[in-house]
Amino acid sequence: MKKPVAKKPAAAKKTAAKKPAAAKTPAKKPTAAQVKGAKVAHAAHLAHVAHLAHLTHIGKAPKAAPVKRQLALGDGVACCAAEAVAASLRLSGRTVSDADVLELYRRTASDPDTGATILATLEAACEFGLAGWRPNAWSQAGAPIAQCLFDLGPRPLILGVDLPGPHAVLDDGSGWWSWGELYDPAEWPDAVIEEAWALTWN
Repeated sequence: MKKPVAKKPAAAKKTAAKKPAAAKTPAKKPTAAQVKGAKVAHAAHLAHVAHLAHLTHIGKAPKAAPVKRQLALGDGVACCAAEAVAASLRLSGRTVSDADVLELYRRTASDPDTGATILATLEAACEFGLAGWRPNAWSQAGAPIAQCLFDLGPRPLILGVDLPGPHAVLDDGSGWWSWGELYDPAEWPDAVIEEAWALTWN
Protein backbone atom coordinates (compact mmCIF):
# COMPACT_ATOMS: atom_id res chain seq x y z
CA MET A 1 0.00 0.00 0.00
CA LYS A 2 1.40 3.34 -1.10
CA LYS A 3 1.92 5.97 1.49
CA PRO A 4 0.28 9.32 0.80
CA VAL A 5 2.77 11.93 -0.30
CA ALA A 6 2.42 15.30 1.34
CA LYS A 7 2.08 18.14 -1.18
CA LYS A 8 4.47 21.02 -0.91
CA PRO A 9 2.75 24.28 -0.07
CA ALA A 10 2.45 26.58 -3.08
CA ALA A 11 5.03 29.28 -3.11
CA ALA A 12 3.62 32.63 -2.24
CA LYS A 13 3.40 35.02 -5.20
CA LYS A 14 5.87 37.79 -5.01
CA THR A 15 4.26 41.20 -5.37
CA ALA A 16 6.28 44.10 -6.59
CA ALA A 17 6.90 46.63 -3.99
CA LYS A 18 4.99 49.81 -4.69
CA LYS A 19 6.91 53.02 -4.81
CA PRO A 20 5.73 55.52 -2.31
CA ALA A 21 3.60 58.25 -3.91
CA ALA A 22 5.48 61.43 -4.45
CA ALA A 23 4.52 64.05 -2.01
CA LYS A 24 2.51 66.87 -3.60
CA THR A 25 4.29 70.16 -3.46
CA PRO A 26 2.19 73.26 -3.16
CA ALA A 27 1.96 75.35 -6.38
CA LYS A 28 4.35 78.21 -6.44
CA LYS A 29 2.83 81.66 -6.48
CA PRO A 30 3.60 83.36 -9.82
CA THR A 31 6.01 86.20 -9.71
CA ALA A 32 4.99 89.75 -10.52
CA ALA A 33 6.81 89.47 -13.86
CA GLN A 34 4.88 86.32 -14.75
CA VAL A 35 1.55 87.95 -13.88
CA LYS A 36 2.43 90.97 -15.99
CA GLY A 37 3.49 88.76 -18.91
CA ALA A 38 0.23 86.79 -18.75
CA LYS A 39 -1.81 89.99 -18.78
CA VAL A 40 0.12 91.31 -21.78
CA ALA A 41 -0.36 88.01 -23.66
CA HIS A 42 -4.08 87.99 -22.86
CA ALA A 43 -4.48 91.57 -24.05
CA ALA A 44 -2.64 90.73 -27.27
CA HIS A 45 -4.95 87.75 -27.82
CA LEU A 46 -8.07 89.87 -27.34
CA ALA A 47 -6.70 92.47 -29.74
CA HIS A 48 -6.05 89.76 -32.34
CA VAL A 49 -9.59 88.39 -31.98
CA ALA A 50 -11.01 91.89 -32.33
CA HIS A 51 -8.88 92.44 -35.44
CA LEU A 52 -10.19 89.24 -37.04
CA ALA A 53 -13.76 90.28 -36.25
CA HIS A 54 -13.05 93.67 -37.85
CA LEU A 55 -11.74 92.04 -41.01
CA THR A 56 -14.96 90.09 -41.46
CA HIS A 57 -16.92 93.36 -41.55
CA ILE A 58 -14.73 95.33 -43.97
CA GLY A 59 -16.69 96.43 -46.98
CA LYS A 60 -20.03 95.32 -45.58
CA ALA A 61 -22.67 97.98 -45.51
CA PRO A 62 -25.50 97.99 -43.02
CA LYS A 63 -28.67 96.82 -44.74
CA ALA A 64 -30.95 99.74 -45.52
CA ALA A 65 -33.82 100.41 -47.86
CA PRO A 66 -32.56 101.62 -51.29
CA VAL A 67 -33.01 105.35 -51.77
CA LYS A 68 -34.81 106.63 -54.84
CA ARG A 69 -32.68 109.27 -56.57
CA GLN A 70 -35.16 111.86 -57.76
CA LEU A 71 -33.59 115.26 -58.29
CA ALA A 72 -34.61 116.69 -61.66
CA LEU A 73 -33.09 119.43 -63.76
CA GLY A 74 -35.57 122.31 -63.51
CA ASP A 75 -39.01 121.00 -64.41
CA GLY A 76 -37.57 117.90 -66.05
CA VAL A 77 -38.03 114.23 -65.26
CA ALA A 78 -36.48 112.90 -62.03
CA CYS A 79 -34.22 110.51 -63.95
CA CYS A 80 -30.87 111.41 -62.38
CA ALA A 81 -30.01 107.73 -61.74
CA ALA A 82 -30.55 106.90 -65.42
CA GLU A 83 -28.56 109.98 -66.39
CA ALA A 84 -25.64 108.93 -64.18
CA VAL A 85 -25.65 105.45 -65.78
CA ALA A 86 -25.77 107.11 -69.19
CA ALA A 87 -22.80 109.32 -68.26
CA SER A 88 -20.84 106.16 -67.47
CA LEU A 89 -21.65 104.74 -70.91
CA ARG A 90 -20.74 108.03 -72.61
CA LEU A 91 -17.43 108.02 -70.76
CA SER A 92 -16.65 104.68 -72.43
CA GLY A 93 -17.02 106.34 -75.85
CA ARG A 94 -20.61 105.40 -76.73
CA THR A 95 -23.35 107.81 -77.77
CA VAL A 96 -26.44 108.05 -75.56
CA SER A 97 -29.35 110.37 -76.38
CA ASP A 98 -31.80 112.02 -74.01
CA ALA A 99 -34.48 109.71 -75.43
CA ASP A 100 -32.34 106.70 -74.45
CA VAL A 101 -32.09 108.05 -70.90
CA LEU A 102 -35.85 108.57 -70.64
CA GLU A 103 -36.50 105.09 -72.01
CA LEU A 104 -34.29 103.57 -69.31
CA TYR A 105 -35.99 105.67 -66.63
CA ARG A 106 -39.44 104.49 -67.77
CA ARG A 107 -38.27 100.92 -67.16
CA THR A 108 -37.96 101.80 -63.46
CA ALA A 109 -40.74 104.32 -62.76
CA SER A 110 -44.21 105.14 -64.05
CA ASP A 111 -44.27 108.78 -62.96
CA PRO A 112 -41.92 111.61 -64.02
CA ASP A 113 -41.44 112.68 -60.40
CA THR A 114 -41.07 109.27 -58.73
CA GLY A 115 -37.36 108.79 -59.23
CA ALA A 116 -35.58 105.43 -59.13
CA THR A 117 -32.90 103.65 -57.15
CA ILE A 118 -29.47 103.16 -58.68
CA LEU A 119 -29.82 99.41 -58.25
CA ALA A 120 -33.16 99.29 -60.10
CA THR A 121 -31.65 101.41 -62.88
CA LEU A 122 -28.66 99.09 -63.23
CA GLU A 123 -30.93 96.04 -63.30
CA ALA A 124 -33.09 97.65 -66.01
CA ALA A 125 -29.99 98.52 -68.06
CA CYS A 126 -28.83 94.91 -67.76
CA GLU A 127 -32.21 93.48 -68.80
CA PHE A 128 -33.24 95.96 -71.51
CA GLY A 129 -29.99 97.73 -72.39
CA LEU A 130 -29.19 101.42 -72.79
CA ALA A 131 -28.70 102.78 -76.32
CA GLY A 132 -28.16 99.20 -77.43
CA TRP A 133 -25.52 98.42 -74.79
CA ARG A 134 -25.70 96.33 -71.63
CA PRO A 135 -23.51 96.51 -68.52
CA ASN A 136 -20.83 93.84 -68.32
CA ALA A 137 -20.73 93.89 -64.52
CA TRP A 138 -21.45 96.09 -61.56
CA SER A 139 -20.91 95.93 -57.83
CA GLN A 140 -21.49 98.11 -54.82
CA ALA A 141 -18.23 99.69 -53.71
CA GLY A 142 -16.60 100.61 -50.42
CA ALA A 143 -19.51 100.81 -48.00
CA PRO A 144 -20.28 102.20 -45.51
CA ILE A 145 -19.61 105.52 -47.18
CA ALA A 146 -18.47 108.68 -45.41
CA GLN A 147 -18.44 112.33 -46.47
CA CYS A 148 -17.76 113.46 -50.02
CA LEU A 149 -14.11 113.32 -51.15
CA PHE A 150 -13.86 109.98 -49.33
CA ASP A 151 -11.33 107.71 -51.05
CA LEU A 152 -13.56 105.21 -52.82
CA GLY A 153 -10.89 103.64 -54.99
CA PRO A 154 -10.82 103.30 -58.79
CA ARG A 155 -13.22 105.36 -60.88
CA PRO A 156 -15.63 105.83 -62.54
CA LEU A 157 -18.27 105.29 -59.88
CA ILE A 158 -21.95 106.04 -59.81
CA LEU A 159 -22.60 107.81 -56.51
CA GLY A 160 -25.85 108.13 -54.63
CA VAL A 161 -25.50 111.42 -52.76
CA ASP A 162 -27.57 113.58 -50.45
CA LEU A 163 -26.88 117.21 -51.43
CA PRO A 164 -29.31 117.56 -49.38
CA GLY A 165 -31.85 115.82 -51.58
CA PRO A 166 -31.32 112.36 -53.09
CA HIS A 167 -29.27 112.68 -56.28
CA ALA A 168 -27.11 110.43 -58.48
CA VAL A 169 -23.88 111.55 -60.15
CA LEU A 170 -20.95 109.96 -61.95
CA ASP A 171 -17.52 110.36 -60.33
CA ASP A 172 -14.82 109.99 -62.99
CA GLY A 173 -11.94 110.83 -60.65
CA SER A 174 -11.66 114.44 -61.77
CA GLY A 175 -15.09 115.55 -60.63
CA TRP A 176 -18.79 114.71 -60.52
CA TRP A 177 -20.90 114.57 -63.68
CA SER A 178 -24.44 115.84 -63.07
CA TRP A 179 -26.87 116.40 -65.94
CA GLY A 180 -24.06 116.55 -68.51
CA GLU A 181 -21.91 119.03 -66.57
CA LEU A 182 -18.69 118.34 -64.66
CA TYR A 183 -18.60 119.77 -61.12
CA ASP A 184 -15.97 120.05 -58.43
CA PRO A 185 -17.34 118.09 -55.42
CA ALA A 186 -16.16 120.97 -53.21
CA GLU A 187 -19.05 122.97 -54.68
CA TRP A 188 -21.31 120.76 -52.56
CA PRO A 189 -19.61 120.93 -49.14
CA ASP A 190 -22.62 119.46 -47.33
CA ALA A 191 -23.00 116.50 -49.69
CA VAL A 192 -22.93 113.03 -48.17
CA ILE A 193 -22.14 109.96 -50.27
CA GLU A 194 -24.65 107.28 -49.32
CA GLU A 195 -23.76 104.59 -51.87
CA ALA A 196 -21.28 103.95 -54.66
CA TRP A 197 -21.41 101.54 -57.61
CA ALA A 198 -18.63 100.39 -59.92
CA LEU A 199 -19.84 99.68 -63.45
CA THR A 200 -18.28 98.30 -66.64
CA TRP A 201 -19.82 97.93 -70.10
CA ASN A 202 -19.58 95.26 -72.79
